[in-house]
Amino acid sequence: MAAFPDPDFNPRELPGMPELLELRLRARGNREALSIIDRCIVLACRAAAGSEKGEEISAETEAIAMELALRYGAPRGAVLQ
Repeated sequence: MAAFPDPDFNPRELPGMPELLELRLRARGNREALSIIDRCIVLACRAAAGSEKGEEISAETEAIAMELALRYGAPRGAVLQ
């Protein structure tokens, strides 16, 4: 993974990161939930670094969405193929 070009980069400033960090605190003790949340945090940081192609980020995002849909059911209005 490439280093962030900005030495003042703060991942807490990424859109949605405060909510993910709060959710991570609320999920303490739930290893499955922490695993999924951690994957989302890493994905957000990788996307912010810009070191990967958009297709790779989209594929990982889709994989997480499919895993959640299979485990907990699809969100209302979603169509799974």
